[in-house]
Parts: sequence; structure tokens; C-alpha cells
Amino acid sequence: MKNKYGWLIRVVGSIVSTVLFLLIIRGQNWVEVGQKVSHIPWFIFVFAILLTLSSYGFNVLRWCSLLWAQDVKVPYWQAIKISLGGSFASNFLPSTIGGDGFRMLAIQPYTKSKNLSIGSVVLDRIINMSAMAFLVPVPITIFGMTLTKIFAWGGAFSFSGLLLPAPLQKIIEKYFPKALQAIRTWSKEPASFLKAFLFAWPSNLLPMAGTYILARSLNMDVNYWHVIGVQTVSYFLSVIPISINGFGLREVAYTTLYTSLGVSIEQASTLALITRIITIISTLPGALWLTTLIPQDDPSNTDLEQ
Repeated sequence: MKNKYGWLIRVVGSIVSTVLFLLIIRGQNWVEVGQKVSHIPWFIFVFAILLTLSSYGFNVLRWCSLLWAQDVKVPYWQAIKISLGGSFASNFLPSTIGGDGFRMLAIQPYTKSKNLSIGSVVLDRIINMSAMAFLVPVPITIFGMTLTKIFAWGGAFSFSGLLLPAPLQKIIEKYFPKALQAIRTWSKEPASFLKAFLFAWPSNLLPMAGTYILARSLNMDVNYWHVIGVQTVSYFLSVIPISINGFGLREVAYTTLYTSLGVSIEQASTLALITRIITIISTLPGALWLTTLIPQDDPSNTDLEQ
């Protein structure tokens, strides 16, 4: 029953977020939006998609560096299929956690250990969030109190002087014991932490570069640091489990933050929509492997480490 209510909350959250986004852009000139999109060269779209796909490649290297350190012999190509399958699933599951759950299941035939499967994904998520946390001063410096309004709308609370979304606190509380166990498991291979952390940077900065190129093609007067600031905020909003893959929340952040920089509502909302579409297109290969990657139930699964 609790899970049903949780799913309902996320669906409602997605709807409310999307409606809020539509209310923000309801008065914009859609003819102008169409003109702006039509003036973007096709090769810019292709380049942005390639940058996003390249970022997935580094995402997989980050995860594989942890798995290989534990002698999990998963081929890189198989890990790519699992990762893209999880990314595609995230388009329809709560926040980005649904995709992580898919990865935990799909990697289990290689780890032969439930703890190792869960630990690798949880630790991979923590390392990526840690890398993104290093970028937090960028949006704070650029946007200041505008961030408070955005996170307050998502249900923020004060914790030790820091402003964190309440749903994010629940995620931390739920996965903190698993994170500690994963850190203990991987503590004997400290080099894997460094490798994973280094791979986290291109995995995040490459799609930001794609967004910057698209923004400039829309004649938006922004620099790369502005894009980093906006996408850092949208990243942390996307992990709040009150919408499906951050639908609506991300778009509200884009329009609110970019317009605060003097960008028109048409430009900001167009960029939000284009980058959302590019993200979905980039994950489409995962749809081909989605149903084939989940292990079928068999008696040997009962022997997996609990």
C-alpha cells in the first residue's frame, strides 16, 4: 500500500510540475519558438546527441571501475547495455532511482551477490553526486536566493544550516546503511574510488557542453559557467522522488534560472524542451535491451548472498 501511495505521489508530482511549467510559458510566442528551433543547424543536434551518448560511455566506465575492482567480470559492452537500459527506464520510473534499481537487478548474474550488486550502484551514485557537489558553488554564486525559491517549492527543510529537499533526506536515510557497507567493501581498493571520481567529470561536463552549444545556437547570451550552474541545480532536483525522472521540475528550473539571467522565456523553455528530447533520444537504444537484461527467476538465485 505504501508503494502504491508513493507511486501516486510521484505521478501527481510530475503532473503538478508540468502544469506549473506550462503556466510559466503559457504566454510565450510559439511562432517565435518554432523559428528559433528551425534556425538551429541539424549538425548541432547531432553533435549534442553524440556528446550525451559519450557521457553515458564515461558513466559506464565509472561504474565498471568499481565492479572490476571487485573482480566482477562484466564486459564493458554489456555494462553499456545495462546502463542505457536503466537510463531508458528512468524516463518512466520515479526520479533516477528507478533506473538504478534496474541496474541492480541486471548486474546480479555477474556479481552473484545481492550486496555487491546494490553496493556498486549505490556507491556509483554517491561518487557521481560527490563530483556534482563540487560544482554547487557555481549556481550559488550565480543565482543566489533564486535557488531558495526553487528548492522551497520542492519541499525543502533546514538541516544543520544546509537547505536540502525533504524527499532527498528520505533517500539519504534509506540508503545510508547500504552506502556505508559499500564503502567498507571497496575500502580495500582505494584506487577504484579515484578512477570512478575522475570518470564522473566527463560524464557530467560533456552533456553540459552540448547544452551550451544549443543555447548559443538559440542566441542565448550565456556562458558555459551559466550552463553548469543550471544543470547542477536540475541534477539535484532530478533525484528528488516527487516526479518521474524530474519531469516538470527540471523544466521549471531551466525557465526560472535562465530568465533570471536575462534570457527570454521563449529561449529558456525551448532549450528545456530540446534538451529533454535529446536525452530521451539518447536513451532509446536502451529500449532494445530492456526486457532481455533482467535475469529470469531460477533456483540458483536463492543462493545469492543476502
